[in-house]
Amino acid sequence: MRIEIDPTAANDPDAHSWLDRILHKVDDGWHVWDTTQADPNALAVTSWMRESTQRVHELFVASVQRGAWTLEPHGRRARVTTNPSAADELTPEHAARLAEQPLCVLVENRFSDGAFVRRIVEELDGALHSLWSLPTGPVHIDGPGGKGQMKLEVERRVQQKPYRVRLVAIVDSDRRHRTSNPSKEARQLDRYCDKNGLPCWILAKREAENYLPRVLLEARPDVGEEYRQRTHTWDRLTDDQKDFFDMKQGLPDVLSGVEHALFGELSEPDRVMLSSGFGERVHACWMVQNVPARQQLISRGQGDLELGMELIRSQV
Repeated sequence: MRIEIDPTAANDPDAHSWLDRILHKVDDGWHVWDTTQADPNALAVTSWMRESTQRVHELFVASVQRGAWTLEPHGRRARVTTNPSAADELTPEHAARLAEQPLCVLVENRFSDGAFVRRIVEELDGALHSLWSLPTGPVHIDGPGGKGQMKLEVERRVQQKPYRVRLVAIVDSDRRHRTSNPSKEARQLDRYCDKNGLPCWILAKREAENYLPRVLLEARPDVGEEYRQRTHTWDRLTDDQKDFFDMKQGLPDVLSGVEHALFGELSEPDRVMLSSGFGERVHACWMVQNVPARQQLISRGQGDLELGMELIRSQV
């Protein structure tokens, strides 16, 4: 987060221990001081700094200097004050507890969807990736194990805290055509997150696996000749077909109306080849190492992945 400390809080002896805790998380690299609207020199003469140890004073000076270079990738702002009166203002205690809370990236499945999120951050956002790579663990990817449980999990986290939690929800749309609506569960989750001031990224494509580029599909090891032929067949699909093809299960024997609109003109050999999909573990493609995929991800994402990065940044 971008954290600003109001001098009234820094001159409150009861707040000093809470401010120390915030300072230690800034020193860990989780957050930065936001001095765009406040003079850091004003804090240097407060009772917090005057009565602090030499070590605390040194940490504060060093962290202010680091934050002066850039506020990237932090998007959420918090102002620490003894008399909060706005949405981004918190008491010293609440600010410290929020600062010590890792950012929760909530997905349906923390293994498969977590692999997707980690890969796109690694490939597309160097500043976010540097933050997430810190050994102190500023980000936690979690998942309740299904779309239907996500709203309940957000409710549980929201109700436990007297302040807006640090959370972004990422959910598959389950759309089967670009004109289809996201699933009922995804829409309910989005409405609840919006009500509580939290970002919810409903993927524009059907599922996370629909963002896989060819370079990662091809790089999956130990898959056999049939898998490679299926990849070649998949690559001949249009972007719309790739966006809403069931990557795990493949094409059903009987196409629904929207599926027929997309896949009804496929040749019989192509339909047979795509009928099995790439299997339940196709998400393993996200974990293939030493295969740069940035440009193909940007092409496959069609702007949606960049949107997702911005939503994540808004809570960092």
